[in-house]
Amino acid sequence: MKKTGSHRYSIFISSVQKELTLERRSLKNYAFNDPLLKVFVSEVFLFEELPARDQKADQAYLEQIDQCDLYVGLFANEYGYEDSDGLSPTEREFARATDMGKTRMIFVKDGNDGIRHLKMEQLIRNAASQLIRRRFNTVTDLNAAFYAAMVDHLKQAGDLRTLPFDASSCPRATLSDLSRENIRVFLATAKSYSVNIQLDFTTY
Repeated sequence: MKKTGSHRYSIFISSVQKELTLERRSLKNYAFNDPLLKVFVSEVFLFEELPARDQKADQAYLEQIDQCDLYVGLFANEYGYEDSDGLSPTEREFARATDMGKTRMIFVKDGNDGIRHLKMEQLIRNAASQLIRRRFNTVTDLNAAFYAAMVDHLKQAGDLRTLPFDASSCPRATLSDLSRENIRVFLATAKSYSVNIQLDFTTY
């Protein structure tokens, strides 16, 4: 049986882990506890919750990017550990999400820009050149901004409908979703209705 109903999203949260530990965990909890969002969110990935395994860390988080539906980037002051190419996991994750065509949401924590790492400044500018970002100061600000972004995305994707059901479009529907039996019944009913209308006119 084909699965029906609204699409459920897996979300990848990207940031410097130690700097934004509270924000990362709060956002995950919020996504699973908000009455609306929990209907549409199936998974929120935090790298620190990944169990120990025989796999390189960079391979593990890039695989999660490939599998997610939404990428959420939390950018603040720190840039993070740099690999041999001088790139942090946060930058590589953003680049991978971009290359994979994932929907990206960027939230920048306000602070003293004078102490922000130069490479983080450049990453923020790079993100700003591609999409609309939102700023936040507190966890409450972040949750509110995330909620607004999710509602907007759900509306754009057709998962949240403001029109009556029979007046709303189904953007993910394909011809394979149509039941042959229902089409046959509909056509037979329409044909019968058309014949009855013609018969009624013959009485005048």
